[in-house]
Amino acid sequence: PLYEDSIKKVGPFQFAPLVSNHLSFTASLNITFLRPGFPGQLVNIGGDIDNRMKTLFDSLAIPPENQIPKTDLPQSDENPLFCLLEDDALIDALTVRTDRLLDSQNVREAMLVIHITTRCHFAYMVSDL
Repeated sequence: PLYEDSIKKVGPFQFAPLVSNHLSFTASLNITFLRPGFPGQLVNIGGDIDNRMKTLFDSLAIPPENQIPKTDLPQSDENPLFCLLEDDALIDALTVRTDRLLDSQNVREAMLVIHITTRCHFAYMVSDL
């Protein structure tokens, strides 16, 4: 199948990104960032929004081999291990809104609601012949 060419081996893991260069897909992210505190205080606790978004993007993509602990091995249901992005460079649009997380007393807690739209930039013809 077409997706098998998108699987990337990193250390002992095989990652299957849903958005990849091979499939000519990009993703746009619409993020609602919920956290305790009043509006306008997003950057006061926990760092600036640029660093927070970069950490999020890294968590959605295939990690570099040096970020996978040498002792980690895939579980039986992690072959392949699905992730959103082959590379965070495939994010073609980003919208971030902030609002209050009302049921938390921990100022370091956050909840993100992420709406993802994928876009294919090349049409494939698949045949059973």
